[in-house]
Amino acid sequence: MNKVLEISDSIENQKEIRIYKDYSIGNRIILFRMFNDEANEWIVQKFWYQKDFKSVTKIDEFRFPKEAIGKLKPKNAHLIWLNLLLCNVEYLTSQTNIDYKLKDAKIVFEDGEFGISKNKKHAIDGESYRVFIKNETIKNEFSFDNPSFYLKYYPTVDELISYNELLSVIKKDFDF
Repeated sequence: MNKVLEISDSIENQKEIRIYKDYSIGNRIILFRMFNDEANEWIVQKFWYQKDFKSVTKIDEFRFPKEAIGKLKPKNAHLIWLNLLLCNVEYLTSQTNIDYKLKDAKIVFEDGEFGISKNKKHAIDGESYRVFIKNETIKNEFSFDNPSFYLKYYPTVDELISYNELLSVIKKDFDF
């Protein structure tokens, strides 16, 4: 996808986040990209990519004005960036690394012996996300899927809370 978009696979801007949203039953990927360029301008891009045609079908780009336009007040891109950082994106790990937290376990007595019973919920459909972030010298990448589904069953898992907060910030400010 990056090749088709002619963007580097590695993040080159000092402040940039990329979130790839893949629909399991659909044939598309949406890329959300927010970065601070060399001219210290914040830019947000959204790309819709069709996997079967290997082509981009839609591109949205948003640049942050420095002044109000009429009655519209500009969004503060730096504040949005800080809200993203508050979601621990610089340090989050992939969901596969926290699988051990995503289960209900209890001790059971069966057939005259004690044992451990584990029950885990599985989402059979939904969305998966792959995140790449660079904040100056800190780089991170992680992936997760169906965070709202899992948070419903495991509401105390910090990583699930952070995944959902990240998506909430992006959705609130950019309808992602």
